Amino acid sequence: MTNFNNIKALLIDLEGVLYSDNKLIPGSVETIKKFRKLGLKLRFLTNTTTAPRKFILEKILNFGFDIDELEIFTPIIATKNYLRDNAVKKISLFTNIEIIEEFKDYEITQKNPEAVVMGDIYKNFNWEILDQIFKLVYLDNSALIALHQNKYCMRDDKVSLDLGPFVKAVEYASNKKSILMGKPEKKFFELAVKDVEESNKDILMVGDDISSDIEGSINASLKAIQVKSGKFQKKDLENVIQPHHRIESIADLPKLLGM
Repeated sequence: MTNFNNIKALLIDLEGVLYSDNKLIPGSVETIKKFRKLGLKLRFLTNTTTAPRKFILEKILNFGFDIDELEIFTPIIATKNYLRDNAVKKISLFTNIEIIEEFKDYEITQKNPEAVVMGDIYKNFNWEILDQIFKLVYLDNSALIALHQNKYCMRDDKVSLDLGPFVKAVEYASNKKSILMGKPEKKFFELAVKDVEESNKDILMVGDDISSDIEGSINASLKAIQVKSGKFQKKDLENVIQPHHRIESIADLPKLLGM
């Protein structure tokens, strides 16, 4: 069994670990309070692309959690850093309408954008939207930026298509690889590691998604624990990639860490 002693920082997925489909995971609020008292550094990772970070924070606070906005890492933050570092100014957005304010410093256009940003627009995905994105990428040679590539998510307590399948459709048609910003992208985890300023061996990732959370963090040389809440499925037990440990919920984590 992996040694979880001397963990100094936790990277914690939000949806599926602290809450699931707008329902609080029992014991999660109290567990975060325990981590605070013990002085652990906390970062909350999410692939949410339907709301700006301030809205995510508001939702978390309404659940009763004590979390600072700067502790939240989203694909949108990673995307803005990428655009800044690559001097991109003209973009086309296919995201939830609330996300537009996050890109107020950029020229948003449908004519020859330097990059096309794809986020989760849920039921608004249709042939016309996908065809429009395809043409911008294939004909105008715009870069394709995917805020994440989750295959599925939980909607109304049921497994449902997420952003990933639509990104893959555009990749297949255009023969162009997307630039991935969210989990399981290695750079996304590296950003969180850099922020907590701790060694990888002293950091633990806690997530429910066997691909985005567990495989992604292991590829980034982090220890990983999967909770049996949120998107956990029995078939995860037979996956090629396995976490270093599994627990029923985050409420069981303090005991595992010897706290």
